[in-house]
Amino acid sequence: MANIADLSTPASEQEPRNIGAQEHTDEIGTWDDSFGFEDDFPDWSTGIDSWEVSDCEDGSDKGGEKQNTDKIRMFKLQKVLDQLDIFYQQKKLDVLQAREELKAFQLHVTNLEELRDKIEVDMEREKQAENSVALFRLRAQHKCMCAELQVEEDLGAHLAMILKEHELELCQVEVELGRFSSLRQELDLEEKNIQSQDKKKQKLRLQREKNVIKERKHKAQRDKIENNKALQEEVDVQRKQQQQAVASHRKAAVYLNQTLQRMKRKEAEAEERRKELIKKRQTAVMTLKASFAANQETLCARKQRQKAYEQKQREREQNLKESLEAKGLNSTELIHRQRLQECFNKKIAEFEDTQRVGHMEIVAKLLLEQNIKEGCRKSPALSHEKKHDEKLLQNLLPPSALTRREERNVMSSSRASCVRSHSIGDSDVSSSLDSAELKWGERVEMEDEDEGEMSLAQPEFTGLWENKHKDNTATSDENFQLETSYTTIKTDMNQSLVSKLTKKNVKSRESKGPPFISKPEVILFKDCDVGKIYKKKVMLTNVTYMTNYCKLLGVSQNLKDYVSVSFEPPGPMSAGMACELEVIFRPLLDVDLGGMIHFQSATGPFSVAIKCSKKKCEMVVDQCLVDFGTHVVGQKVSRVITLTNRGALGTRYMLTPITYGPLQQCFTSTLVSGKTASAEMPSVNVDNTAEIPSGTENTGDAAHIDLKPGVSPVSSRSPDELLMADPGLVDTTVEQQSTFEPTEFSIAEAYVGDVGPFMSVKLPIIFTPSIPGEAKLDFQITFSQLSCEPIVVSVSGVAESAPVWVTKPNIDLKICIYDRLYQDSIEVQSRASTALRLTFKVCKEMRNHMSILPKTGFIQAKSSFSAQLKFLPRQSLFADAKSFFNKDTRVLEVPLTVQVADQVKPVLFTVHAVVTNSDLRFDHTEVDFGHCSIYESAQIAVRLTNCSLLAQEFGFVGIPKFIDIQPNDGFGTLLPSQCMDIYLIFSPSKAGEYNFTLTCKTNINRDFLLSCHATAIQPSLKLSDCLVEFGGTAVGDRTTAVLYVENISAGPEAAARLFTFSVPENSDITITPTSGRVLPGQKCLVQVTFSPTLSDHVINAEALRWREEFHTDTSNCQHTEPDAKSKMETLLLLVKDHGSKVMPANGSPFHSPSPADIQAGSFEYLAVKASLLRSFTERHVRYVISCFNSSSDIVLETPEEPRYSPHETLYLELRCPAIRPALLLISDSGHNTIHFNQVAVGQKVLKKLIIQNISSETVKLTSSLLDVTGPFSVLNAMRSIGPEETHMILIAFTPSLAKKYYETLEVSCSQMSLELALSGEAVNPIITCSNEGHINFDYVPVNESASQVFRLQNMSSLDVQFSVLLEERDDRILAVHVGTQNYSGMSVFRVSPSGGAITSAGAVDITVTFHPDHESLHYRDLLTVQLMNKQTVCALELRGSSCRHNMFVCGGDPVVVCSESLIPSHIYTSGLMKHEDSKRLLLTLRSEYQEGRAIVATRRLHVGCVFSTKPTTKKTVEFTWENISPVEQQGFKVAPMQGSVDAGHRCPITISWMPPSGLAPNSVLQACALLTVRGDETDVYRVTLMAHTDKNTAT
Repeated sequence: MANIADLSTPASEQEPRNIGAQEHTDEIGTWDDSFGFEDDFPDWSTGIDSWEVSDCEDGSDKGGEKQNTDKIRMFKLQKVLDQLDIFYQQKKLDVLQAREELKAFQLHVTNLEELRDKIEVDMEREKQAENSVALFRLRAQHKCMCAELQVEEDLGAHLAMILKEHELELCQVEVELGRFSSLRQELDLEEKNIQSQDKKKQKLRLQREKNVIKERKHKAQRDKIENNKALQEEVDVQRKQQQQAVASHRKAAVYLNQTLQRMKRKEAEAEERRKELIKKRQTAVMTLKASFAANQETLCARKQRQKAYEQKQREREQNLKESLEAKGLNSTELIHRQRLQECFNKKIAEFEDTQRVGHMEIVAKLLLEQNIKEGCRKSPALSHEKKHDEKLLQNLLPPSALTRREERNVMSSSRASCVRSHSIGDSDVSSSLDSAELKWGERVEMEDEDEGEMSLAQPEFTGLWENKHKDNTATSDENFQLETSYTTIKTDMNQSLVSKLTKKNVKSRESKGPPFISKPEVILFKDCDVGKIYKKKVMLTNVTYMTNYCKLLGVSQNLKDYVSVSFEPPGPMSAGMACELEVIFRPLLDVDLGGMIHFQSATGPFSVAIKCSKKKCEMVVDQCLVDFGTHVVGQKVSRVITLTNRGALGTRYMLTPITYGPLQQCFTSTLVSGKTASAEMPSVNVDNTAEIPSGTENTGDAAHIDLKPGVSPVSSRSPDELLMADPGLVDTTVEQQSTFEPTEFSIAEAYVGDVGPFMSVKLPIIFTPSIPGEAKLDFQITFSQLSCEPIVVSVSGVAESAPVWVTKPNIDLKICIYDRLYQDSIEVQSRASTALRLTFKVCKEMRNHMSILPKTGFIQAKSSFSAQLKFLPRQSLFADAKSFFNKDTRVLEVPLTVQVADQVKPVLFTVHAVVTNSDLRFDHTEVDFGHCSIYESAQIAVRLTNCSLLAQEFGFVGIPKFIDIQPNDGFGTLLPSQCMDIYLIFSPSKAGEYNFTLTCKTNINRDFLLSCHATAIQPSLKLSDCLVEFGGTAVGDRTTAVLYVENISAGPEAAARLFTFSVPENSDITITPTSGRVLPGQKCLVQVTFSPTLSDHVINAEALRWREEFHTDTSNCQHTEPDAKSKMETLLLLVKDHGSKVMPANGSPFHSPSPADIQAGSFEYLAVKASLLRSFTERHVRYVISCFNSSSDIVLETPEEPRYSPHETLYLELRCPAIRPALLLISDSGHNTIHFNQVAVGQKVLKKLIIQNISSETVKLTSSLLDVTGPFSVLNAMRSIGPEETHMILIAFTPSLAKKYYETLEVSCSQMSLELALSGEAVNPIITCSNEGHINFDYVPVNESASQVFRLQNMSSLDVQFSVLLEERDDRILAVHVGTQNYSGMSVFRVSPSGGAITSAGAVDITVTFHPDHESLHYRDLLTVQLMNKQTVCALELRGSSCRHNMFVCGGDPVVVCSESLIPSHIYTSGLMKHEDSKRLLLTLRSEYQEGRAIVATRRLHVGCVFSTKPTTKKTVEFTWENISPVEQQGFKVAPMQGSVDAGHRCPITISWMPPSGLAPNSVLQACALLTVRGDETDVYRVTLMAHTDKNTAT
């Protein structure tokens, strides 16, 4: 029965296992197994036999499966044979390489031996010649050569051994190939059969495809008709829209014209109103001016209102002071600071206005003065000079000023009268500034409108004394108010204290005055510095006639922060007694302070005055009037004035002349930088007007200020602030000073300096008369300290003229050249009444270069005399006359004198000349053209410089034929100091050395030589064309030109040559090949390709410009018109990728973009590129490419790197014009590379390309052919497209093998070709399944479900489509794995989902549900997972079993072969089928003997309880063994004997058997037992136990 049990396994289950094992064995073979030598090769004959047997065993299969098996077998055989052939070729190649290496090695050894023999011969020769040095060197070489030969011999043995090994391996491979010759023939026959079958299939497929094509053609025609109809409808709609747009434009034009007319009318009305307003203002200004001239009451009323305003201001300040004192603040300091700030603001405004008007006055008067001086020079008569001077003064100053000037000369005895004269004169000058009527008219008019209704008649001029008295009065009133308020407060505070003192009745004499006197009477702290501490002791003496007390009450309110008193009350003091107190003063501010120290005595209060003064500066001069007397013109006289500082504070002073213009002189930066620690520096002087009207209250201007003559207004700004406010102020003041300063009077070097405390400075003033007549000038000494008033010093002198003068005091010889003679005449005039002797003198330094003929002469009375001046500058001019000649500027100024008899001062005149040379300078002394090919031209630029200050003509003469000079063939004109590049072009016609000299000749017959050297060579290689001119090539297209490189070397030394082209980087030029080797007399074809493109730099720059325009439009979006708005929307679309970087107009500031922000390939980048292509203009580029040639055939001589000769370099010139393209790819963001990315093998992917015609002509499109066997194909035809029209190209990608594909498609028209790169990658999808083999569903209750899940994992890099198929549902597959199915016709197995897509590196869970409708143990099905390319991922066998009740027993051996029909049993059975009372189970146990002992045999049964969802089902199962005693007697043991099982669990029952002693070896024991299982029902299983021992191991 054991044999029966073993054979009961179905044969159908064994056969697949064998086949699967065989297939697994076939797939194990690797490269090493196939190509191992000798025993490593597989026995292919055995494999063939095994395949034939397997085919016979599987004869029951269909012919289709057999054919597939044959194909698989053939492919595997073909693969192995191909690998074997490749291996054979590899071994053959190894043998050839080894032989070549051995041959090269032998040749090298031969060369070394020859070299060794040569060295030995040389050694013998040197040995005979007794040349030890050479012999030692040869011996060293011989030793090295022998060592190298020894190494080479070892290497040769190694190479020979390697060759033998390769030959042996080759022989072994040839033997193996002979073994497989018969197999190869059979494989060829099978391939032919398969090819014939494939051809039949192809014919059928072709027929089907033709039918499909016909159907598609019919469908395309229908679609075309429909598209034509749709296009016609669109054309109609567009025509209607155009008509509507034209009508709307006409209507809008009417309204637009009306709007424009209305706007013009409004503008005309506005212009008329503006003109009327200007006319009214002009009328008002003129009326106001006439009113001022006729009646001065208005000015007086303004002054009165100003006074009233100042009174209100003082009252306001008094109220402010009281409020500040009530708060406990220092009111004096705060009010003082406020006044300073108001004064500063007002002076700034006044200065700006005055400066603007002053500039106009200065310019006008300077021009007038210049015209007058020119007129004076032209007039020879001396009698009119004084009249011209008077006219000049009349023009510069008004009549009132001249009158005041005369009065000042009369009243110059006292300083006060001088000051008053200047004040009145300046006020008159300022009142005459009516030239800027338009500018000041409006301001005056507005001031008149702002004035109140007050109109009080007051005097016109109040006088300087009234202002000064007013200021002092205001100060005294203020101090008086402070003292009064302080006294009142102290009186109230001490009233109670005074009432408590005991009043003593003194019957004696009462004293008059204070009860105590102090020594000193006034406590004075003088010249105090801020930050220091000063102490003084004061003695208080009782001057009453009674005993008195003294108590300290305090100091004045304004001194509390600065003064402290150390005083100890002495108690009762008799008459005449004294006490001491100490006063400590700590100055915190640099101001003057004054106050009282208050005491209380028995007779009443008394006070001691205290005064604290800061360091002050008090400046005086020893004289205010300096009279130089009468002197001759040309003499120099000096006077000194002494400036003394009587104060303890030093200051910086400036001595400047006073000018009578609208602007006074100001301090320069030297004065501003003086040592003024706490004082405020004076800045500039404004108009010295009598009064300055104040502005309104809101402007914060100070009250009106009167300026004394020469006093500059005070500025609160520091020097740095002053320079920042007006950087040109210092330069302007210096220019004004130099302009207005008279030439007669000058100041020595000490006109600016410092004066220390209690020191004096001497200021020299020099009188140098140059014009006859009386000269007067006022000097003003200004100081950096504000407390020092300017001091005015008047200077006067009289000049007399000489009788003889030179009509041309300055003789200008213009520009002179060395070693050339220049002449001019000197004319001398005399106004004397007698003849005079003249002597012309030339300084000693210039006697070799200049002379005057005659040297001595007589000039008659009131006549003229002429002399001849000769000037011949020599090269030693600078060495001889360094003091007269400036070598840098080349300017010569020679002072000459004419000595007149009986005249003290000689007549001076000056000769001016600019002396220059006539040299031309080359930047190279020698020119070396180097080596130049006879096919090329060498060009060198030589810079020719004109070292002269005169223009010079030049020309190269005597030029050889092989030299060309440009520009203008070597002729031209050089301007002074001009440089010109002269291009020397050397074009030799034959090889050789060239030495020659070029001569450059100037127009003054000077020669300049230039030596030249060149070497002409003839290279071995020659280019067929040295100049290539490409036609117009569109951007994105390419043009190719063909030329040849020819080896023209001949003779016995002719050899092959190497060449290489050096192509510039980032250029549009490509040369193929860039290098090569040319044999003698042969040519090598070279292709030069020009493919113009747009550089990234240009695209990035245009993109940045677009961004800036977009930012500008965004910031002005509120004022954007419709056209600008549409442009802004376009820019928004172009920068949508970078929208986060662009800030709104009202947001944060816009950050300047950089080119690094534009990424290549981005949307913005491609949009800008398309725009540039549309607006591209024609571009011409020139390239010169070098072609380097080798000096010899390096390949045959030595393995070293080739050496290129720089002298034989060839040059190729390319002229490349680029034009605008006609075609533009607008789809896929303009990318020329079409990426299909990764596609599964067998899948078809489509891409659409859109090409637009951006030219102005209709073009016809054509395309290149693609590989017919490749994966790419064009699905539609090309057509003609008009301007701005587009065409769509449909491209399909259908790969058949897993690899990368790349092809090029060219879309061409008559103007250009657009190259499109097609790329794609085919990938085999890799899907893994979590389950392998099968899925089991054990004992599921009938009409209930159970589910299991397995996972599909996508291991590939692309998304994969899949579908899940069941063999029972697929009609195309023979259901060989399908078992028992449901009676209802529904599938017992269900899958969810049945298909879908798996993302890259993703996973999908597949749920399999088992739902039986009847009891069976043989439910079967096959689940297959397939991809979209029909590739099977996995095949899972589904198994299931079901039961009607909730208990089951499993684990026994099958008793009979079960064959269950799919037809229900009630169809062919009559009535209900009676079940047997018991069920049978068979268990077979086998025991083995090991080491003489029997081993226990064990088997297991499982009792299970099925989990059910029905509520009536019993949840537990119980089992019990019956009739177990006979079983145990035969050695069987069962455990457990009984038990229970919960729902969803199993309970194992172990049955073991131990062979009893004395059991025969081949005997079989059999026993039966009953197993009762109780669940929903009770089942009794008859369990048959069979046991035997293994005959192979029995003892």
